Amino acid sequence: MLLFRRKKDRIFALLIKKYTGYFPKNLGLYRQAFVHNSAINKKDSDKLSNERLEFLGDAVIDLVVAEFVFRKFSGKGEGYLTEMRSKIVSREQLSSIASKLGFEKLLVLSESLKNPKNINLYGIAGNALEAFIGAIYLDYGYDKARKFVIKKLIKPFIDIEKLDSLYENYKSILLQWGQKNRKVIDFKLIEEYSDKNLKYFRVGLFIDEELLVEATNITKKKAEQMASEKAISILQLNIWDFKLS
Repeated sequence: MLLFRRKKDRIFALLIKKYTGYFPKNLGLYRQAFVHNSAINKKDSDKLSNERLEFLGDAVIDLVVAEFVFRKFSGKGEGYLTEMRSKIVSREQLSSIASKLGFEKLLVLSESLKNPKNINLYGIAGNALEAFIGAIYLDYGYDKARKFVIKKLIKPFIDIEKLDSLYENYKSILLQWGQKNRKVIDFKLIEEYSDKNLKYFRVGLFIDEELLVEATNITKKKAEQMASEKAISILQLNIWDFKLS
């Protein structure tokens, strides 16, 4: 174990080891990963938020997941691989994993954001997860960051087979949520037009007769699925809490 003189540093280092499997060399990187911009005193130039680490971690995750789906789905084309990667690294997905890891309890926030009922904590924790991966990359390099993403995030928390069929289930998930919460979900065709010999459909998703999102695709069915996916993200629903048909 690396030497950490202060008790709180030793405790935090043990926590990092619990998550990653090894003791951190640069503990400050991991502390910074949980510091939200709201907690930064603009006059204190020595303290940094996790935004730069989040930027780096986002790039690392994209590369790791791109390689993962490339190797796992060797017979699939570029479009399929791109779609699978986007599902795995989606904001909702990362926020859900971060919440399960307990990252919300580690966040350093302004007083106004510390309320446990604050719905923004879910997304902020997802950002912290990206920053955490950025910290691993800077502390131990790409190989350790890659192993963390695959062994600690993808394999324990993401059902790849279920995810493969998820695209056709977004509408079903939203309708289940509407039924449970007594909300009327409705899809209405807003516009139909042609461009370069292709017909497009712009669909609006309404909740209790109020427009929430719009989506456009070459079929009404796909446009409704896209709109449902956007709505799930806006409503911050955990897709794994619902039955996938």
